[in-house]
Amino acid sequence: MTGCETELDFDFYQNRPLVVKFSDLELSSDAGILLARQVEERLQVCQAIADCIDDWRAPDKTIHSLSQLVSQRVYQLIGGYEDANDSNQLRHDPIYKIVCGRLPKAGEDLLASQPTISRLENHLSKSEVAAIRRAFIERFIARYQEPPKKIVLDIDGWDAPTHGQQQLSFFNGYYRHAIYFPVLINEAESGFPLVLQLRAGNSHAGKGVAGILRWLFWRLKRAWPGVEIVLRADAGFSLPEILRVCERSKVGYAIGFSSNAVLKRKIDFLLDQARVVAALSGEKARLFDDVYYAAGSWEEPRRLVMKAEWLEKGPNPRFVITNLDLPPQELYDTFYVQRGADSEHRIKELKLGIQADRLSCSNFVANQFRLLLAQAAYVLMLGLRQAAAGTCFAEAQVERLRSTLIKTAARVKVSVRRVLVELAAFCPFAAEIQQITQRLSEPNSLKLA
Repeated sequence: MTGCETELDFDFYQNRPLVVKFSDLELSSDAGILLARQVEERLQVCQAIADCIDDWRAPDKTIHSLSQLVSQRVYQLIGGYEDANDSNQLRHDPIYKIVCGRLPKAGEDLLASQPTISRLENHLSKSEVAAIRRAFIERFIARYQEPPKKIVLDIDGWDAPTHGQQQLSFFNGYYRHAIYFPVLINEAESGFPLVLQLRAGNSHAGKGVAGILRWLFWRLKRAWPGVEIVLRADAGFSLPEILRVCERSKVGYAIGFSSNAVLKRKIDFLLDQARVVAALSGEKARLFDDVYYAAGSWEEPRRLVMKAEWLEKGPNPRFVITNLDLPPQELYDTFYVQRGADSEHRIKELKLGIQADRLSCSNFVANQFRLLLAQAAYVLMLGLRQAAAGTCFAEAQVERLRSTLIKTAARVKVSVRRVLVELAAFCPFAAEIQQITQRLSEPNSLKLA
């Protein structure tokens, strides 16, 4: 730790001598982690992960509980510390001690160091990872006070670049880099990440998805027998097995479909009409229609919505395969295109806000566990954003929530009677923090209708 006698040299202030040095007080720059801990108190995400792990350690030599280790790693991600190495410094931080159930005394009751965190990450088995994946679904179901009438699920894959000898890291021709290829399934309205599955870098966009969807649909319908489920996805997921799973599970879908020679012939006339309209109006033209189409690998025809768009630079046709009973333009404009804004935004938050693409362990299962920890951190940040409804943070991105709420300076004092956390007198968002804290103190504050 930096010695409190160290002074920093600044020579810009002329009124009187300016002395800047590190304090010997128990201070923290991450007091907002307390908000995330209060969200955890309502959602129990970290505890659910810890409950899925079998403790392999000797009880008489155990200092840190599994719940504390998981919580410490998740809160570090929320604070912007993506590496286990950061534990060596943060184990002294009084706020991180508090949220992990430790007494924030200087030099005492330290949190886990990097080797301990790394041993946890590399210990998990495939069965434990599968149990954690199921736990996220149970947390999602538990958030609803009453069964929802309709749930829209978005699914998308994303690239997580790799830079070493990570297991199952392969060169991907599309991204032109060695990557992992995770897939995310999230609920559209709340953004809750139901499934975050790590896959090999050379996977097809839809590889392994049918089995995940089959189980997910079964579990949601078991919890809510009358719920209507709709799946949205881009063309990479228009595989026959995925369509069959949706139809056999009685799930609606709107999935992008890649163009081919047959579809080009079907849309030619509509594109010609759009070209004429664009030429007469001087603006882009968009026309919609639908047909029934049967690919060679399909057992029967399916409805295909076509968008014939003519731009200044030329034609821009798009296709969506669906079993939904909506007019073509309404299905495309009002429903399907929202998938891009929702799903891609969640992925951006996971990558930029939670550093979910920091998968630098050599073992594949360990990297899958890292991804699940990032998923837990994102769930807690979504809960924080939900609690911020009515404030300027109601729609804030994860990075803004961190820079304004999590990164809040505080002084921690420990006495026999209490632990006192004093926030800065000039905290710019004191009113918002007070409102969020008050809302999180209510037992059902994060429940969904």
